Amino acid sequence: MRRAPALRALLLGVPLAIALLASCTPVPAPGDIEALETTAQRGAEKREHSLVALESRMVVRLSGRATGKLPAVDVQAKLASPDRARLQARSILGLLLDAAVRGDTLLAWLPSERLGVRVPDLSDSLGVREPARFLGRALAASWVAPGEAWRAATPDSAGVRLDWRDQDEAWTMWVDRMGRPRELRLERDERSLQVLYPQWRGAGLGSWPQRIELSDGDGWVHVRLDMEDTHHAKASRPSWFAVSIPQEVTPMEFEDLKRVIAKVRAAH
Repeated sequence: MRRAPALRALLLGVPLAIALLASCTPVPAPGDIEALETTAQRGAEKREHSLVALESRMVVRLSGRATGKLPAVDVQAKLASPDRARLQARSILGLLLDAAVRGDTLLAWLPSERLGVRVPDLSDSLGVREPARFLGRALAASWVAPGEAWRAATPDSAGVRLDWRDQDEAWTMWVDRMGRPRELRLERDERSLQVLYPQWRGAGLGSWPQRIELSDGDGWVHVRLDMEDTHHAKASRPSWFAVSIPQEVTPMEFEDLKRVIAKVRAAH
């Protein structure tokens, strides 16, 4: 079947994907920046609190040089910040991917390929510290810039730009006039990740990202997430993060997976 290579690329590419509406309003005055900081922090803290036990359904579209443009898939995400996350991707054919992050280890199962993947040092592979926390904050847009970044904020026509450093990481965030992130950029060791928030739903402190776009700086992977439903649970359950791989399947390491993907791309 002609769809087989595209499906295989989708199944193998999804684990690698485990990264602005301007207005013509006046730039904010210094006093307004202080108020904007308070609003932004309150909104981020409220959304961050939801990550203690969060269930989300979304439609994910994957593209980029690593995979090409692939069909949209339905994804269910479960998070228990700061160190646990699970993604399950499905199509009309059934379960495509079941992946969980616990601490700094990724375990994934691709049933149609009979392929297991284990990445023990996920933060090094992705170039971000605390991968589960990063995923949660990307979904919730719960980024918080330090006070010194706000004191040196650069106003623009749609809000402000904030720059700061955290150890070996350089962060830049653009915030709109309602205190919501428009764009976030992270640079570390010559790698970069970008997160865009072009659409939001709701208003005030109860607003939530409607569309999220993550990409790396080299154009290898671009992920577009369209949120369909979000449920804030009181507590997570251990079963949320239990990925089961058959005993007869030996999980591949990340370098092995990259070699397989390279072969699939070469076959195209």
